[in-house]
Amino acid sequence: MTQISMDKDLANDLIDSKLRNIKEQISEILKRWDQISADKLIQSSRDGELPESEIDAIALTNLQQKMHELEKRKRDY
Repeated sequence: MTQISMDKDLANDLIDSKLRNIKEQISEILKRWDQISADKLIQSSRDGELPESEIDAIALTNLQQKMHELEKRKRDY
């Protein structure tokens, strides 16, 4: 992986922007399924309680993973 140097404030702004975008995507998916929690939607999808929600449950899982990774990078930066 190539590394570049970057101003810490700029890096934090970019991370914050990406985090906002991810949270908006999560919110849109939750609204579509009338859910308040990503974990609940994912579990309901696994349990078959929300038919045809599998694609959104997978997307939520991926978005949560990206969000946690970005939050960790921000803390470590």
